Amino acid sequence: MMRRLATGSMLVIVALAALLPAVGAVFVGATSNQSNSFTASNTFSSLRVVTYQVGSGAFAGATYTLTLDQALLPNYFVMMRGAAGDGTAGSGRGPDANYARVSGDPFGNFGVVTAANQLRLERRGTTGDWQGQVVVVESVRNDLTSGFRLLDVVERNMGPGVTTAASTATVPWTSIGQVGLYGGTYGGGLDATATALADHQVGWARIHPTGPNVVNYVREAGLGGSLSGTSRFTTYVVEWGAEWIIQRATVAGANGGNGVNAPGEYDTAPIAPVPRDQTFVAAYGHTTSNRLSAGWAGQVFTLGDGVAQNAVETRVAVGAETAGSRTVEVYVHTHPRLAVDHRFGRDGSIATMALTGSVAVDGTIDTETYVGGAVARTGESRLAIISNSSNGSGIQFPRPQVWSRPTGPGTVTWSRSRSGQPGAFWLQSVDFANV
Repeated sequence: MMRRLATGSMLVIVALAALLPAVGAVFVGATSNQSNSFTASNTFSSLRVVTYQVGSGAFAGATYTLTLDQALLPNYFVMMRGAAGDGTAGSGRGPDANYARVSGDPFGNFGVVTAANQLRLERRGTTGDWQGQVVVVESVRNDLTSGFRLLDVVERNMGPGVTTAASTATVPWTSIGQVGLYGGTYGGGLDATATALADHQVGWARIHPTGPNVVNYVREAGLGGSLSGTSRFTTYVVEWGAEWIIQRATVAGANGGNGVNAPGEYDTAPIAPVPRDQTFVAAYGHTTSNRLSAGWAGQVFTLGDGVAQNAVETRVAVGAETAGSRTVEVYVHTHPRLAVDHRFGRDGSIATMALTGSVAVDGTIDTETYVGGAVARTGESRLAIISNSSNGSGIQFPRPQVWSRPTGPGTVTWSRSRSGQPGAFWLQSVDFANV
């Protein structure tokens, strides 16, 4: 476990910059990854972001060492999403193969210590190559203001049938209102011994903080699935600097509908008003259903009511293709110099059933570097977060598990490792260049 000296910070309220116009939905079409190369010139941002896209043939075993562009900085966190597969409409994979997590870094946060420019990834099963995104976000400077501090990396085991668990971070946070937890799916990842397709619920957890340093996990099972085997979550405990406005909202309900394109197909929770174009969200939750269309892997999350895009938003929304009980912790991140583009991808198109596709987004503030290959990468100021639905009523995992990477100044590419069954998605292109 990690040990750090806690340093004080004063929470200040920062006036938000002028609001930008809301952004509309776009057409989504299939394309292949770009390999154009640009030279990154960003030197002022407090944050550095590199997205690594692990392709077929790289992570074939139980462990994989990811080589980074440069030495990792101590204040960092990871957002992972991916799955195993053979790139066809067939061949389901169990939780043991589909789920992977960070299990080693250079700083002694884990039992395994790597070289200065490496992260170790781990999963329990080896059926099919693991493919996906590993987004590394680093605080380069100004940790107490425009950057962030990594307080701890928590590794949490949850055994068979266990629905609730808690871990204690080694360094208490100064203010719970500035805390972000990034664990499991859409965070530091997880590994699982469960092999049954129906048991993917072992990796679906609502992760939220309480008290001065407690990290809580909540899971549930249903519809023939069970919390079998042992799951191990990697969770990054981050305290954002005083310039950031961090909010948390718990969304609970059972709304859903074909296409997730109507407000009644989302459940919402209130937040203090935020400018949409300066705000991004991350979410961690669980569902009673283990089906593609109503399980956590098939949930979309966004700002607002789920459909309308307003300059100022006062809600967060979570929806799915069919009704089913959900409880989700949504983390809302706002900064007056952040630039965020929110895009909705419509259901009902063959493109959403494909292995890859592209989304047109706002152009970059600064230049980026795009490198192709078995492990493609994009740096250094932008990340993409995609949450997607599925209209499948079965358990043909990993069909709903989709990831994304910026592949051009105005393009984000999404990918999956098993094709078939369309869905809709919400995608966020988050640019930290001016932060």
